[in-house]
Amino acid sequence: MEKYRYAEWRALYAAEAGLNDVGIIILPQITSDTLLIQNGVDYGKDENDQPVGLYKDIACSTRLQINSTRKEYIAYATGVAEYTTPSGTDVSIERRVYTTMVPKGFEEFMYFTDVEAPIGPGNTGVVNFGAGDQLEGKVHTNGDMVFSNYGCPEFSGEVNITFDAVENGGGIGSWGACSDDIFEDDDGNTILDTVSTIIFPPNNSAENARQHATRTFVADDKIFRPGKKDTMMMTEINFVSGGYWVAQWWYNIPPVGSPPAEYDFIWDSTSVQMNCITSGTHFGVENNYDNTNVTYSATNQVLSDFDANGEDVQEEIIELVEAGDIIRIQNEDQTKVASYTATNSPFNFGDRFVISLANLVYFSADGSGFDDLEPVTFINTSASTGLNNNVEWNTYHFYHDHLDNGIEFCEAGRLQHFDFDYWTAGGAACDIFSCPDQIYNSEYVHMSRSFFAKGNSPQVLYVQGGQVLVRGIVDGMYTIVTDDFTEYRRHDDNNVIDRVWGNIWLIDDIVFSDSYGNGAVIHPMDGGTANVLGLIAGGSVIVANTRPNGARGQQYGADIKINASILAMNGGFLSHYWQNSLLDYHNWNDGLGFGIIADGRGGHRNHYLSDDQNGVYTGTNDSRGTIHLWGSIVQFKRGYMNRNYPGPYNVSPGVGYSKDYHYDWNLQLKPPPYFPDLQSSDNTVILKMASYGEANS
Repeated sequence: MEKYRYAEWRALYAAEAGLNDVGIIILPQITSDTLLIQNGVDYGKDENDQPVGLYKDIACSTRLQINSTRKEYIAYATGVAEYTTPSGTDVSIERRVYTTMVPKGFEEFMYFTDVEAPIGPGNTGVVNFGAGDQLEGKVHTNGDMVFSNYGCPEFSGEVNITFDAVENGGGIGSWGACSDDIFEDDDGNTILDTVSTIIFPPNNSAENARQHATRTFVADDKIFRPGKKDTMMMTEINFVSGGYWVAQWWYNIPPVGSPPAEYDFIWDSTSVQMNCITSGTHFGVENNYDNTNVTYSATNQVLSDFDANGEDVQEEIIELVEAGDIIRIQNEDQTKVASYTATNSPFNFGDRFVISLANLVYFSADGSGFDDLEPVTFINTSASTGLNNNVEWNTYHFYHDHLDNGIEFCEAGRLQHFDFDYWTAGGAACDIFSCPDQIYNSEYVHMSRSFFAKGNSPQVLYVQGGQVLVRGIVDGMYTIVTDDFTEYRRHDDNNVIDRVWGNIWLIDDIVFSDSYGNGAVIHPMDGGTANVLGLIAGGSVIVANTRPNGARGQQYGADIKINASILAMNGGFLSHYWQNSLLDYHNWNDGLGFGIIADGRGGHRNHYLSDDQNGVYTGTNDSRGTIHLWGSIVQFKRGYMNRNYPGPYNVSPGVGYSKDYHYDWNLQLKPPPYFPDLQSSDNTVILKMASYGEANS
């Protein structure tokens, strides 16, 4: 019996060795179920210099965790030990052990930066940890930590710097007025640790979230269309009890060119007089082609209200065409071309409109007329060019702070915008908060406001190719994810390509349905919450300049409450300070020593004033209150939250927010759906042990 018990112990010991030597090493790297070392490997030496045993059948696999979108990694190992009984019988004992491991996720960090440097317009390049930084929970940077000369931060959780940073002479860039005792807990133990660099941005994990989207809201379907100007879409997600509302509006980023002068139609060779097929056009009255003289006998052109793309273009063309304009009709390869002089502005004729014409000239390479149902393009060659005088703030420098050279493009850390024409459609003293119907029913609507139920499972909401406005009461488990950026052709010049970043704009409080009135979440020790929200922005997560968020120095409201895990892939978590009501620091040409620091519209927002009116300003005070956050913050670089003296915004109290940040400990138990996993610099998932035990044979 003693030999048997000893063999059992040796088999168990060998099985554990198999887990440690092979299973746990291989587990982060597997992409499918894997079985290794089926023939076994000897392990260790006993007192007789014989193997303790052997381990074999290292089985590694993954499965989804219960009630989660995150994988669980499982490894099994079998240990074998042999002995000979006093009667000479050889006995083999097997024991099997297992471990389950789960990925560490970015939601575990209270604060994470890839580079410990500032991001945002008016960038001074200087950022540090000071007396205003009280961080509970885990802190990590892949860069160098710099401390203030005027006060020290408070850390109440683990703080990580990286081996790579230390090897390059960093990790701690400057101690300032602080010393290493800031990294001691109440018992004098160090909370500072040096770890491997964590890959950032987590492109693979973010794409995995997009691929598993419960719903996709397309915002890039009006970009790079042949013969059309590019148009962007803004999406709003407003969480409510039982689900969320979604709306979309179209917008153009200035500089906006004159209205388009080209429209696609289908040639209708069979209709006569004022009749016309949908999306069709033809010459009238009788729609006859003269084969002998290779021309049309016509006194007018009849056009459908709808172009070949199904869009209602009647109003645009009626406004575009005037008497005396030269109109050109051509097929796709321009082997058939007609031109004429319009003798009047077009007039409406029900579901079609008519242009009277004179001086019709027609050319055809093969002598034939336009074929029936042949694609043709209507072109007003007399249409004005240049910028559209009906678009406000229609100047390059109000929207772009990079060189206008056709090569550079908007960067994630520079001027960003959400308040395009759709936002001000309600006019003075009317916005999405005070009279929402005027905004949700405006001419800019692309997708009417629609309700989506939360369902019974975690949801990923993917905004494809655009920015998104977020607010509301979260009732459920959600992640919102955007693309990094979307390229578009600039409206005033189709040959110039620029970028709009996938920013998430917080336009009002975003809190859980069961959070306390001050925004605090119910922590696990008090029963926890079933609600969770992840925000994965390809660009930045920005606290927008709105009335509820404390605009104009808190004239209408103050503060913002946030319950969310925030991840800014290429930008930061920052306030919308470059749109402000400061008297001397609101315009694009204020403080140019630090680049363009403002968008010029702050004095004309909250409430709206047109660009030809004088703006209203608040002197040196556009302090918007406090950001009360329970969640986690992960960002490429540290976003500015408050700008004041000294620096580009050289006044006090200046513009922005003070910080009241708290970690949401529920995230240790319930990460947001498909929130990115941590990967080390060798591209392996970083795992932590969840369970261990002996498996049934």
